[in-house]
Amino acid sequence: MSSPASQQVDSPSNHGPIVGVMTWFLLAATVCAVIARVATKLAISKRFTSDDFLIFAALGLSIGQGVVVTLQIGSGLGKHADTLSAPQLDRFDKFDYASNLLFIVNLCSAKVSVLQMLRTITPIKLHVRMVLGVGLFTLLWSLASEFVAAFHCSIPEPWQVTGNRCIDRTAFWNAYGVLNLITEAALLGLPLIIVWKIQTKLKKKVVIFLCFASRIVVLGAIIGQLVYQNRAAGTNDRTFEMWPVVLTAQTVQSLSIITACIPCLKPFLESLESGMLRTDLRRRGMNGAYGYGSHNLTNLSARSNGKRERPQVASNASAGKHYKLPNNISTVVSVNRNEDAERDSDSQKSSARIIKYTRTFSVE
Repeated sequence: MSSPASQQVDSPSNHGPIVGVMTWFLLAATVCAVIARVATKLAISKRFTSDDFLIFAALGLSIGQGVVVTLQIGSGLGKHADTLSAPQLDRFDKFDYASNLLFIVNLCSAKVSVLQMLRTITPIKLHVRMVLGVGLFTLLWSLASEFVAAFHCSIPEPWQVTGNRCIDRTAFWNAYGVLNLITEAALLGLPLIIVWKIQTKLKKKVVIFLCFASRIVVLGAIIGQLVYQNRAAGTNDRTFEMWPVVLTAQTVQSLSIITACIPCLKPFLESLESGMLRTDLRRRGMNGAYGYGSHNLTNLSARSNGKRERPQVASNASAGKHYKLPNNISTVVSVNRNEDAERDSDSQKSSARIIKYTRTFSVE
């Protein structure tokens, strides 16, 4: 069954059809991006994570908003207000109200999905705190914006703009747009900081960052939305002047979801796996229990068939240091500095230290 917008032709006095066509085109592209993300995840990890479920939620909200916008077109979006009846104008306000509420939640879901992905791939605590900070700000800002959008006009009909007491809607949406730009800038900056610490080749770093940097197109769409939004401010012909605002809003939300799916494509995941695995091993293995740059082995413990061993001493032949280990483990750590060892450009000269780690167990 064709939509109301598809039964009409775009004209200087009716821009509803172009909004309808572009809305469903963007929605189709969004669905394709999410399907590609799902296929990649199933092929690689065979499971979904919290960032995937957030994208699924955003997609569902986009589909819902696409339906609402189609109904809004049928109620006069893109047409001059003086050609519409009072019931049509009332329905237009209701659909505009519902569309705005869905838009805020949709963007929040897509942004938090990206932040959740960043949180899970970085092993550095400072980066995790930064991601959580941006995520908390995004949630609180979106919650406050949703509340204001829900009650921007007096009840019992908060959707009714004409003849009702309302806040300065232009000022509110301008403030929302500015904070939207700020959070998008954070979603561009955080990956750069995180990727810079990945122990991999510069070429791979650039590829990984560019996957996240694709969100720069969202910034452009938000700026366009703000421009058209201010052009339509204070107009008495809302149904006609609002069509580019609605179209740019659809573009913003669709691009937000599509660009959130790009980092999940297989080439990116392969680059990320090789680089982040090395970073994670250095953090957990070398700087932690296995003592890279440190010889603190007192936290090591193990059991062998429930039997205990006699206290053993581990010696570092090169450094001349001894370490007393738990009763049930005998471990020898030796560090040999090899100045002639071949250096790997991806490991930041970590091959200058060759660590030999030997663990022995005895069963009585």
